[in-house]
Amino acid sequence: MLIPGAVFAGPKLEVARKGAYVYWFTYKDPLGDSQVTMPQRFKGRSADLDTASLSDKSSDAKLHVMDKATGNTAIADFAAPKPGEKPKPIKLKASDFEYVQSVRLRIVSKDGEPIESASVRIIDGEGRAIQSVVTPADQGVAAFQDVATGEISVKVNAEGVTKTIDSDITLPEKRKTPGFEEDVRVAGDVNTLPVPKGEKKQAGGKAAKETGGSSGLIFQSIVALVFIIVVIAVIYAIVKSKGVTKQDLLRQLGMQQQGEQQVPVAGTVPGPAVDPNVCQFCGQRKDAMGNCACSVTPGTTPYGAPAPAAGGTPRLVGTQGAYSGHIFELTAPAMVVGRESGDIVLSNDSTISRKHVTISESGGVYTVRDEGSSNGTFVNGARITEQKLNPGDEVQLGGTRFRFEV
Repeated sequence: MLIPGAVFAGPKLEVARKGAYVYWFTYKDPLGDSQVTMPQRFKGRSADLDTASLSDKSSDAKLHVMDKATGNTAIADFAAPKPGEKPKPIKLKASDFEYVQSVRLRIVSKDGEPIESASVRIIDGEGRAIQSVVTPADQGVAAFQDVATGEISVKVNAEGVTKTIDSDITLPEKRKTPGFEEDVRVAGDVNTLPVPKGEKKQAGGKAAKETGGSSGLIFQSIVALVFIIVVIAVIYAIVKSKGVTKQDLLRQLGMQQQGEQQVPVAGTVPGPAVDPNVCQFCGQRKDAMGNCACSVTPGTTPYGAPAPAAGGTPRLVGTQGAYSGHIFELTAPAMVVGRESGDIVLSNDSTISRKHVTISESGGVYTVRDEGSSNGTFVNGARITEQKLNPGDEVQLGGTRFRFEV
């Protein structure tokens, strides 16, 4: 306890190992608010501590000393000397530097995606319980300060979590960086966030920064270019050795040169004439503007009117993602679509929630309703809670897109 009304004379700090250090004080001001002094640097094995920033009514003061070489910190109680008494030196042993200033645990699902929100509790190497809260703004990271090294137990509490897989981790005394970072995986149907840009998921749920980006791509591009040049040179040498001219080669590839008339080869049957008014991709006739069925914006005709009904069973047609090309017919008045349960199960897309949407019909009108999914439901690019569906509308669930057809 500090003596009110006293001015503190700075004691001498002595450390066991010569090196570079940073020290600071934490204390409570007269109002009981926590305060921190400006960090001070020193080199060697001793320093005269600057205590001028401490108020004469401060309390619960602690001295923090960080070894810059290891990143470890020692924490000692600081008591003011009695009036007229010479301050005693503060001596720190090597074993006192047992705390890690910054510990960041990235809470991820088994697929390596950061969890949206959670409460994380650890027991550090001294047996102290420390808690941290993860919010969507933290990208799955639970941050802790002044954690004792050694074996650490981790417990994650969050919606859908059934087990903390990495419940025991080791906080080493010797590290490559001053702080410590580690992935902690959890099991269960949890709400997650997309993996941040610039990171990639690894096997076992680990996420790592992509390294060697620009230099690696440049090297790969050069290798690919050299390979293409070599292939072209080999082909050219083979063709030239057989006396084949450029015109002959182009004709064999079905390419007609400018000013050259295509002459049917004897013994062959001319192919069917190509109608320029019919799209070669979707088989539909083009309108006056040259548009066809595959060039029309979903939900509209070339003139902006609603797409005409096909006259068949209502259905979802996959256009992008894991279910591209798949067709799911809507055969009941209300059908649930989800990853694990429902009338339409989309288990191949992990970004779709267990129960994602319900598509219902009433009086010939179809409606899609989001069931509280993690990644949302989008109709024609806009996120919705409940929305009427028109033929041709694009419905996006997670990373999969469908076209609604009637």
